[in-house]
Amino acid sequence: MTGDNLHNTKLSQQSTAVGGERFGLPSFEDHTFLIFGYGSILWKQNFDYVQSYPCYIKGYDRVFYQGSRDHRGTPEAPGRVVTLLPSADPTHRVVGVAFELPADPPLLAAIFDKLDVREQGGYERDELPLYVFPAPDPAADTLLPVYTDPRKKRVVGLCYIATEGNEDYLGAASVDDMAAHILRCAGPSGPNREYLFPLAECLRAMGAVDEHVFAIDAAAKRQLQEQGEPAAA
Repeated sequence: MTGDNLHNTKLSQQSTAVGGERFGLPSFEDHTFLIFGYGSILWKQNFDYVQSYPCYIKGYDRVFYQGSRDHRGTPEAPGRVVTLLPSADPTHRVVGVAFELPADPPLLAAIFDKLDVREQGGYERDELPLYVFPAPDPAADTLLPVYTDPRKKRVVGLCYIATEGNEDYLGAASVDDMAAHILRCAGPSGPNREYLFPLAECLRAMGAVDEHVFAIDAAAKRQLQEQGEPAAA
């Protein structure tokens, strides 16, 4: 992980612990939690939140290298979804949205329970600083104002990341191969293309640029056109 990485936690396990300790997190009573969405959480939260903040993290690349056997594919034919890998450029920005979770401890526990099931296919939680997007000063990084809001408890920005060592990791391939892979896969959450296309649309709507995502999106749409199929899922 990059130097900005603050904390890493395994997903929840069977435990007698309660509150934040059960999830390897700090106290629910004394902290404000943000979830950084950079994949399907951008358009499909499925959890309660108080407020959302367009933002970015730095030092990572968003890549379609993670396999999905439980959502966008099957064990026999896993789909491709995004994860974050440390970037060769420590200043590289990945744009997404941070969702501020409710302060109620029982509700927080229920949210993390569901998120940990949703992200169980190779993902772990990391604590990362979250910066304002668009950046007020393109040459500088500005933390989200929630970090310094006196009305808030200490802020913890969390992100689910699947590392290269997990068993569902697929790794790199050519843009055309990844696009074709995505087009032929489907799983319990629907066709894999219904993950790719909304992700690209969300990023464009935010005014964000992600060359990797946009290249695969363009290749998939070109392949569908060549096959005489509509690009819309």
